[in-house]
Amino acid sequence: MKNEKRHEMKYRFEQSAHVYKLYVYDDVRADGKFNWNTWEYEDSETSAKYFRDRLEEIPDGADIELHVNSAGGEVGEGVSIYNLLVQKKKAGSRIVGYVDGMAYSVAMNIIMACNEIHMGLGTSMFLHNPWTCASGNAEQLRGIADQLDALADASAKLYMSRAQNLEEDELKEMMRKETMLTPDMCRQYGFCDFVGESTEGEPDDPDNDPEDPDDDVTKPDERDQLLQQLREQLYQQKQINRMLHGIGSRPQVKSVFAKAVQINKQRKGE
Repeated sequence: MKNEKRHEMKYRFEQSAHVYKLYVYDDVRADGKFNWNTWEYEDSETSAKYFRDRLEEIPDGADIELHVNSAGGEVGEGVSIYNLLVQKKKAGSRIVGYVDGMAYSVAMNIIMACNEIHMGLGTSMFLHNPWTCASGNAEQLRGIADQLDALADASAKLYMSRAQNLEEDELKEMMRKETMLTPDMCRQYGFCDFVGESTEGEPDDPDNDPEDPDDDVTKPDERDQLLQQLREQLYQQKQINRMLHGIGSRPQVKSVFAKAVQINKQRKGE
């Protein structure tokens, strides 16, 4: 139907058998996607404000499942969501996290708030130092670099609150090199508790030793390829965001794009 609006699941809130389920299946950001028809940003369903509102609807002490499949996003929003989840735990709720696909960048920060973390087969986490797109004079850019260093240190402290068998200097080096983590590597370092079908009270496969290099089924070349794809995806998203913000501040460009959208609708008979 021409006027039917399509909805893509970015965030989902579900109550089932006294367990409240939260789903993060999109980039973490304060603003939603840019709507070319209204020329405004849609409300974000992965913002800290949205999570605050949803968590307030959940009774203190209730069980929560957090499902994550996200390439990351804005550090401030993700860290705020992490702390909102920690506050909910302190109010008596038990939060069980599930990595359904990716928990990259600040999405990995978020899931660290859970009481226990499960990773499905083929899933992964990704560590890196925060980065941004910036403009300004030399003094301003040096200031931004200092801010990024502070964010990196804060993220390292967050990860270390859950890490095992890992020194902080080692973690920071992993962040500097940008490291893709398999489920077994995450379990070894304390970033997850169960891999595959394992559940609470069930022992993991004894043949699946996290310290055994043969268990890392992802070959180095494959990891490098995945890492490069992620870098390209993050770069493209940042460039698109910069372009959209730039367009919004230039009325003459805005008018041209608005007319183009209208013409496209007319051609489709909408």
